[in-house]
Amino acid sequence: MRDGKNTFNILSSIEKHIESLKPLLPKQLIVCIGEYPIKTVLKQPTANSALPIFIEKSSEDIYKWIPHNYTPQFVRGFEDEDIDTHFWYDVLPAIAKDSTIIESLKNKPTEKLRSALIFASVWDGVGSAAVPSLTSKFRNQNIDSLSMVVLPSKIQPADAHFNAYASLQMCLSTKGSTVLLLGRDELETFEGLDREGTPIKGKEVVNYLLSLFLAKELLVPEITELARTFDIKMFGVATVTAVSYRVYGSLKNMLNVALLKPLLSFELSKASLLYVLLRMPSNLKEQIPRTEIELAITMWFKEKTSLQSIHITEPIYTEDMSDRIDMVLFIGGFDINNMFGAQDTKVQKLKNSAVEKGYITKDWQLLLKVDEPKEPKNPTSSENQITTKPSASTEQNQLIEEPQTINKPDPTIETTTDSAQTTTKAKVKTGE
Repeated sequence: MRDGKNTFNILSSIEKHIESLKPLLPKQLIVCIGEYPIKTVLKQPTANSALPIFIEKSSEDIYKWIPHNYTPQFVRGFEDEDIDTHFWYDVLPAIAKDSTIIESLKNKPTEKLRSALIFASVWDGVGSAAVPSLTSKFRNQNIDSLSMVVLPSKIQPADAHFNAYASLQMCLSTKGSTVLLLGRDELETFEGLDREGTPIKGKEVVNYLLSLFLAKELLVPEITELARTFDIKMFGVATVTAVSYRVYGSLKNMLNVALLKPLLSFELSKASLLYVLLRMPSNLKEQIPRTEIELAITMWFKEKTSLQSIHITEPIYTEDMSDRIDMVLFIGGFDINNMFGAQDTKVQKLKNSAVEKGYITKDWQLLLKVDEPKEPKNPTSSENQITTKPSASTEQNQLIEEPQTINKPDPTIETTTDSAQTTTKAKVKTGE
C-alpha cells in the first residue's frame, strides 16, 4: 500500500510540474519592427512573458542594442539583401518572399501559436513594408494578428509620412489586417501609473500595454473577429492605467479621463465599434460586477456616438489588494478620410516622383522589370518561364507570399515590351 501511495504522489507531482511548465510555452508572439519599437521593448526587457522577434534593416545594429544575457526569439536584418531600405517599395519584394520568420517559429518548441502582436514604426522602408506582408504571412498560417502601428510625428519629414501612408493603404487592402493606430506625438506625451504606483512616462506605456494584452489570451482573436465581422480594420486607442477606483469614484470618470488624451487623435462622434479590455483586482468583482461595467460603458458612449456594437471582454482579475483598474478602449469605425486626406497632401510630391520614375503606379502597385530570354528554345520549357517578384497592390486585397511562375499569359498581368526587357505590372495574389 505504501508503494502504491508513493507512486501516486510521484505521478501527481509530475502532472503538477507539467502544468506549471505550460505557461512557458507561448501561444502568443510579439514581433518588433524598426529601431523605435525594438529600443522601446528593450528598455524593459523582462516586462513581457513572450520573447520577441526583432526585425530591422541591420541585424548587427539589433545585437548592439540587446542587453547582456537577453536572447530574443529571432533576429532578422536585410543588410545582405543588397537593397535600399529607405522606401517601402524597395523593401517589399525582399520581405514578401522571405520565409525565415515563419520557419523560425516552426523550429521552436511551442504549443499551437494562436496569435501575434506586431509592434512597428512605419515611417521607414522596413516597417512600412513588413506590417502588411507579415499580416498576410500569419493569416496563411491561421494565426490572428494585431498590428500596433506607430505613425510619424507631425515634425518628421515627408518621406516618413509617404512610407506610413503607403503602409496603411496596403493594410486596408490586406485580408486579415487589424491595425491599432498610435500617434508618436501622443505616445511621447503620455503620463500614467503602473499597478505599483510608479509613474509611466512617454512610450513606456507601450510595454505596459503589451504586458496587458499578453495577459488576455483571447484578446487578438476576439478583436480580429470583430474587425472581420464589421469590416473595420483601423482602430484608435484610449487608455487609463492603474487608476484608483476609490479616487475616481466611477467608471464614467475614468472614461472621461481616457478620452482627454487618446493615443491617437480621431473624431469619436463618427466611431461605430468598441472593444473594451479591463484589468482589476478580484476584490472589486462584487463591488463592480460585469453587468454594471457593461451598463456604465454603454450609457457613456451612447451620449458620445451611435455605436453598432460594443464588446466588453471578461476582465482580467488580479490577486493584489489594491483598487487600481486598467482600461483600454479600442475604438473603430471613425472617419479616416480626414487622416488620409492630410497624409495624401504631405506625400503627393514624393508619390508623383515615384510614379514618374516608374517605381510604382498611381494605385500603389509596383512596376517590375523582368529580363526576357533572347532565344527561347522551347515555349513550354522551364527556361522560358517568367518569374515575377512580389509586389504591392491595393486592387487584389492581398500580398504575395512566394514568387509566381508563369508559363502562359495570365489575365492578372499586363506587359509592355521593348527591345531590351519586359515591364510587368503584377496584381498581387497570395495563392489562397
